[in-house]
Amino acid sequence: MKTKKIDNFRDRHPILVNSLLMVAAACVLVYIALLFIDVFTSHGQQKQVPDVRGLSLGEAIEKVEAAGMSWDISDSTQYDRNFKPGVVIDQDPKAGSYVKAIRSIYFKVNAMHDRMVAMPRLIDISSRQAMAMLRTQGFKDIVLDSVPGPSSSRGVVMQVKVDGRHVADGSSVLVSSNILLVVCDGSIDDTMPDTVANAVIDSVEIAQRQGAEPRP
Repeated sequence: MKTKKIDNFRDRHPILVNSLLMVAAACVLVYIALLFIDVFTSHGQQKQVPDVRGLSLGEAIEKVEAAGMSWDISDSTQYDRNFKPGVVIDQDPKAGSYVKAIRSIYFKVNAMHDRMVAMPRLIDISSRQAMAMLRTQGFKDIVLDSVPGPSSSRGVVMQVKVDGRHVADGSSVLVSSNILLVVCDGSIDDTMPDTVANAVIDSVEIAQRQGAEPRP
């Protein structure tokens, strides 16, 4: 009897019945989708991120995997002289934060050595131009020192040292090297030859006296 009534109702209201069936089917599909997402994203399952900074890559991997988490390397091309080569210098997410178990921990690993670049020719050009050339190549540790010289050469690079030593133009050097630019201060009036000659003689005599004096 009930089946007959249901059939009669469906025959009289086919659009309404189909609409109700579609709504019910949609609700079931949404429930299944939410259940799948909940399982896939490990909802409610969070773990604390271990601190791996300063550890070698091997040690960092062991520590992260022991915590039941995965890992990946985000960068290993940059060299920081404040850290040992091959160690983890940063991580994402940060240590101590809580993340889902499926989240990967990204390591920023210090390169094994800094990149090498060719030393440009810097003698007889302005210190400003020399600084710009060095910075373009990636040098950051650049120091200027001035020495007496003719006014016509004020600001011109007279000498270049890399980590305290002279290197030939075009030599390969570490981009983290210390660069010393010795620049003419233009304090000598080169319009007066006698002044220039006397200044050179004085400089030589001072250098000879300093070399003869016993060092403490």
